[in-house]
Amino acid sequence: MKSGTNWLGSLLNSHEEISCIGEFHWQQIVANFNANQNNLPIYESDKAKSLARGHLEKMIRQCMLDQADPNASLIGDRTPHSIMPVTLQGVPNISIIRDGRDILVSRAFHLYNHPDVHRLFDRIPEMKDTFESFKADQWYFQKEPEQLLKHEVMVRESLRWWRQHLEQDESVAQQYPNLPVRFVRYEDLHRDTASERAKLFEFLNVDPSRSAKITGILKPGFKEERPAQFLRKGSVGDWKNYFTEETKQWFKEEAGESLIKYDYESSYDW
Repeated sequence: MKSGTNWLGSLLNSHEEISCIGEFHWQQIVANFNANQNNLPIYESDKAKSLARGHLEKMIRQCMLDQADPNASLIGDRTPHSIMPVTLQGVPNISIIRDGRDILVSRAFHLYNHPDVHRLFDRIPEMKDTFESFKADQWYFQKEPEQLLKHEVMVRESLRWWRQHLEQDESVAQQYPNLPVRFVRYEDLHRDTASERAKLFEFLNVDPSRSAKITGILKPGFKEERPAQFLRKGSVGDWKNYFTEETKQWFKEEAGESLIKYDYESSYDW
């Protein structure tokens, strides 16, 4: 979430053979299915497990096929979730990585634009007051940038979620060596969209030359910020406009090591 999954989906869709068709959130079904296979006596035999898994994957494939462009030879979705649990065995997965500081800013704006999608506003009553200020003036956080990330619980939970997401995708790639996984950095896509897109097409074994030009919504970011829109800014380094010293400290405590591990920083001195 907030790593550029919509943009990445559009870039993939720019190829004439690909249909990347939205968010199915199969992980919610697959996680329960896996738990049942591990705990219910009816799945004790390997044959029972294999047959059941085959039927589940057939259903998933058919649902996606029904929604996809009939002319596409590659079909996928862009659910903003970790690869874990693996939905379809053996199919290629693309994991997009983005600086957790920019994700935090983007997620905060998303929460204030959609307070109904999360229980944080019930758990942190002070966020409701901040929301009222934003609702009255969509440019409130640009005028009072220190207000965006002032709620510690929201910040820390967001950072733990980001760190765990990265750890899960890395773990899946290690546990399932036969599962094709390609990691791409949001910042690299931003810097050289054409080159990075071509690498993704090569990973998916399609000819990069059979794709549309990178214009309009395929370009990185927006010329003007839109604080009240789902697709707000799409920039790199926007966190510098909103982080306070307190926010930095919370980040370093929760996910500072991940920033170093994924080469966003070389130390805690930032």
